[in-house]
Amino acid sequence: MDTMVGADVEALARLGGTFTECADRLAATCRQVDGRMAAANWVGPSAEEFRRDWAQRLAPALTACIGALQENAQALRRNADDQARASASDAAARSGTDGGSTHRSGGGERSGDGGKDRPGDPDRAGYGKWVDVPPTISLDDAAIDPNMIKQQGIGDCWLLAGLGAVAQDDPQFIRDHMRLNDDGTWTVTMYKDSDPVEITVEPTVAEQGVMDPSRAPSWASVYEKAAAEYWGGSYEDIVGGYSSDAFAAITGATPSKTSEGSLADLKDRLADGPIALGTEDEPSWRPFRDEVDDSRVVPNHAYIVDKVEERDGELKVHVINPWGPGEHKQDDGSKKLSDMWLTEKQYKQNFDTVYAVPSTR
Repeated sequence: MDTMVGADVEALARLGGTFTECADRLAATCRQVDGRMAAANWVGPSAEEFRRDWAQRLAPALTACIGALQENAQALRRNADDQARASASDAAARSGTDGGSTHRSGGGERSGDGGKDRPGDPDRAGYGKWVDVPPTISLDDAAIDPNMIKQQGIGDCWLLAGLGAVAQDDPQFIRDHMRLNDDGTWTVTMYKDSDPVEITVEPTVAEQGVMDPSRAPSWASVYEKAAAEYWGGSYEDIVGGYSSDAFAAITGATPSKTSEGSLADLKDRLADGPIALGTEDEPSWRPFRDEVDDSRVVPNHAYIVDKVEERDGELKVHVINPWGPGEHKQDDGSKKLSDMWLTEKQYKQNFDTVYAVPSTR
């Protein structure tokens, strides 16, 4: 009898995210049908028969399907967490090639026990040793530039893209929301339901966490550790998510999450505040899902929008990859780039989600 000795953690978590999305869509469809039936001026035998069939057979069947999807999504995420913990001793497997884990949907919604300052260090199991954060880390505009973010081994591109987009839009906001204390600790001000929450962290960060391009701790390292504490007390708690959740926690403002739209629309929205983008899926068996078209683009990943402007006679968008500067060579021979200028066609072929939040300026 064959025995399973391991599992693809990211694939399990990603599938759990897909199940949750499908459950949400089915639930929204049920609500829409209920609303339209209530509002429709439809009478007669056919109307009565349909309403009876909906109430007695169709709606209960869909509700059962929604419940099954949600239950299996939770099971997949638990299995992913169990497998991740079982593999925690292999730090090299965690980091992989430059950039490490990338998926933005693996951790599902950011909810539950989030939004707290917690005593002690967050759990860093599987992400290397602690690295000291010097009190001299720079907070000038050059250091806070999103091109200075290098993701490494934690799958929190959703968080780093949101953080980098806010820093791009308003570097002073970052400086105003983190301070060095007399005892060497750092305090980062985040937000829970628009209310400020001060998260104090020790001056050490996980070795496989975000660093600057020279792999030295930076302001983003401190923010990432604060986020790990904020969202549950472990670096594992920030693996997978959505940049809209990052925007809400970082700025306290209400974010939005929409489809990609046009570059003209993206340009208008960028004038109003920070934007992060989510890429489409990697090739898979799943039907009705788009896939990235460009080998330079990381699938299931979040990018920072730098600017949208006319270049070579057409509107283009410049995006920044939180993996950091340079080319990131992959096992399949492809090279994922640190930043790209994309035409509208390239943008639509590779991105499917826009995360935005009002400017803090």
